[in-house]
Amino acid sequence: MNTTEDPRIKEFARILVERGAEVKKGDNVYLLAKSIESLPLFKEVRRQIIKKGGFPHEHLLYDSQMGTGGADYDWMKHASEEQLETVSEAKMKEIEEMDAYIRLGGSGNTQELANINPEKISKRKKATEELMSKRLEKKWVATRYPTSSMAQNAGMSTQEFEEFVFEAVTRTDWDELEEKNETVKDVFDSAEEVRIKSDDTDLRFSIEGRKGVSSVGKRNMPDGEVFYAPLKESVEGEVKFTYPSMSSGNEVNGIWLKFENGKVVDFSAEKNEEFLEKMLNTDEGARYLGEFGIGTNRQITRNVKDTLFDEKIGGSIHLALGRAYEMCIPEGEEEKRNQSGIHWDIVKDFRPPHGGKIIVDGETVQEDGEWQFDV
Repeated sequence: MNTTEDPRIKEFARILVERGAEVKKGDNVYLLAKSIESLPLFKEVRRQIIKKGGFPHEHLLYDSQMGTGGADYDWMKHASEEQLETVSEAKMKEIEEMDAYIRLGGSGNTQELANINPEKISKRKKATEELMSKRLEKKWVATRYPTSSMAQNAGMSTQEFEEFVFEAVTRTDWDELEEKNETVKDVFDSAEEVRIKSDDTDLRFSIEGRKGVSSVGKRNMPDGEVFYAPLKESVEGEVKFTYPSMSSGNEVNGIWLKFENGKVVDFSAEKNEEFLEKMLNTDEGARYLGEFGIGTNRQITRNVKDTLFDEKIGGSIHLALGRAYEMCIPEGEEEKRNQSGIHWDIVKDFRPPHGGKIIVDGETVQEDGEWQFDV
C-alpha cells in the first residue's frame, strides 16, 4: 500500500484521535503500535495528537508490562512465575498519569502465543487485572491496522482486507449508527429477561434495571454494538457459538457453554478445549458472563477471525466471559459487578444460514438477524 498520500490514513487517524480518544490540549496520550506495518497510521496519529496540543507517549512493538494485550512470545515463554505474577510499579504509575490510550493492534503474527502454556497466559491476565482496570478508566480506543498476517487469518488477500478495514472505519456514518443504536437500546433498556434461541442454543438471563451502553467509536474502531452486563447469577441454559474465537493468539473453535445459576458448569470446544478450560479457571469471575452485546454495524458483513470486527456484525450477538464493565452497572450496585482477569467476547451469528431469535420478555425482537421493529 502506498501510504504517503493515502487520505484514508489521515481520516482513520482523525477518527481515532477526535472521536475515539477525544484528545484535548494538554492530554498525555499512551500510543501503542503492535506492528511495523502499522507505522503509517502510528505516525499520523502521533502527528494529530501533537497538533491537538497533546503529549504522545510512544510504545512500539513491545509492551510486555501492559498485561496480555501487550505480551510477546519471548516475554510469555521465558518470564519466570515471579515475573508473570508481578505488576510493574513503573507501568502502573505511567498509566495513572495518562489521560487517554490509543492502541493500534494488528500483529505480524496473529498466533504468536499459540504454543504458550495457557496457564501462563491465565496467570498473567489475573495478575494485571488492576492495571487493566486503571487503563479502562481513561479515554481509550483500540483498533486494528490491516496487516498481511490478519488478511491471511481472515482468508482474504492483503488488498481486499485493507479495503475491508478502511471502509469499516471511514465509510460508516457514525452519527446515523448512533441514532439507530439508541432505538435498539430503548427496546432492551426496559427489558427484564432476554432469551437467545436457535437450533443449538437456548439461553436466558436478566438485564432488569440495567441500562445499555451504545458503542459507536468511543472505545473500539470499527464499532457498532449495544452492550449490557447481565445480572450475574441469572444466566441459565446453553449456548453454541458460531465463529472461531481468538484469545491471546489462541484460536478456539466450536465453543459450547452450559450455565446454571449464572456459572459455567459444563463446556466443550471442537478445537483447543484445553485453552478454553484454562481461561475458565483464571479466577472465580471467569465462569460468569460480564457482557451481553448486540452487533449493529451492517457495514461489517463477514467473520474475519478477529473479535474486534466479528462482534460488531449486524445480526449477531456476543457474550463475554469474565469482567463486566463499570459503565454497565447502576450507581450504588458496584459490588454486583462481575470481576475477573479476563474479558473474552465470543460471537454467535443469527443471519442465514445460521438462524435464531432474540426474545425480550416473551416477544421476538430479532429473527434471523433482522429487527422486528423499525430501526
